[in-house]
Amino acid sequence: DFLVLIVPQQAEKAGLIRGDILCFQGSNGQEEVPYALFLELARANQRPVCFEIRRVKTKATEGKGTRSAEAYARQQAVIAAAEKRERAAKALTKKTKASEKKLPELLSAQEKRQMEEERLARMDEAVENQTDASKEAVQAAKANEAKTAAALGYNPYETNKVTAGQARNATVAATHGTIDSSTPSSTAAASNEVQSLPTVRPPADPASTTSNATTKSNVPVSEDFEIAFEAVVTSNDHDKVVSSFTILRKLITNATTKGQGDDEDQAQKFRKVRLGNAKIKAAIVEVEGAFDLMNAVGFQLTEEEGESFLVFPKGFKGENWLPVALARMEKYEKS
Repeated sequence: DFLVLIVPQQAEKAGLIRGDILCFQGSNGQEEVPYALFLELARANQRPVCFEIRRVKTKATEGKGTRSAEAYARQQAVIAAAEKRERAAKALTKKTKASEKKLPELLSAQEKRQMEEERLARMDEAVENQTDASKEAVQAAKANEAKTAAALGYNPYETNKVTAGQARNATVAATHGTIDSSTPSSTAAASNEVQSLPTVRPPADPASTTSNATTKSNVPVSEDFEIAFEAVVTSNDHDKVVSSFTILRKLITNATTKGQGDDEDQAQKFRKVRLGNAKIKAAIVEVEGAFDLMNAVGFQLTEEEGESFLVFPKGFKGENWLPVALARMEKYEKS
C-alpha cells in the first residue's frame, strides 16, 4: 500500500493506525525507514513524502475482535517489537543495552519493622499530648484488655486476617466448644443424671479451627483476570486456547514456586519469560487476550538489551485467588 503524507501530523487522515511499519518506497515493505530519518523528513519542507506501509493484520483490525482499543494497541506494540528484534538478529546488528528496569518488590521484614516503629512513635507522641484524665482512661482500658485476654487464654483484641469460613468456624468453636467422645452417652441422660456442658476452649488462632477440607474455591478472581480469560476463550479457536493455557499454567506455576526458591540464580530463570521465543510467542503474543491474562496474575512487561520479557516479582507467590484461576484454566483444557 502506498501512502502519501501531504501535510505533517496528518496520520489519521492518511489512514495510518498504531502498529503500522513505515518502509522505503519501492522496497515492497521489506526495508524499514529508521526513526531518526523519519523525523528529519517530517521536519523538512519537502512535500510530498512517500512511504510504503506494512500492516500486521489481526482479528481486531478486521472488526471481529472483542478487546478494547487499549488492549489491541498493547499487543500491536509487542508484535512490532518482536519483529524488529528478529530483523536485527538476522542483520547481526549491534544491540544497544537498554536501561535496567526494576520491578516493584514487596516490603522486606526490616522495612515492615521500621514502619511499625514509626507508627508506635507517633502513637507515643499522641499519648504525650493527652490530658491526665485521658491518659488514666487509656491505661485503665489497656489494663482491662490485658485482664480479659489472660482470662480467655488468647487476645480477642488482636486483629487476625481470616476468610468468612474461618471466622464462622472460630465463632462456633468459641461459642459451643467441641464434642468430647469421653462424655457419657444419652443413656445416662435418660437416668435423670444431670451432666455438665462441654468446656469451652477458645482457639489461640481463629484460622487454626478451619478443617482440612476448607478450600479457596469460593475466592473470587480479579476483574482483570475475568476480562482477559473471557477474551482468550471467545476470540480464539478451542485448540489454540487449550495449547496456550497449558503453557501459561506451567509458566505461572513455575514463577510462583520454583521462581521463589532460595537459589536466586536458578529462581530468576523461572520468573522471566522471553517473548521472542517461538513457543512463547505462539502461546502469548499470538493468542488474543493471553498477554492481558499474564499481566493480571502478576507478570509485568520489561525490556532488557533490546529483548521483551514478562517478569514475575521476586518474593511474591501470587494472589489468594490464583489457585482458583489456575483451576479454571485447567478445567477449560479438559473441556
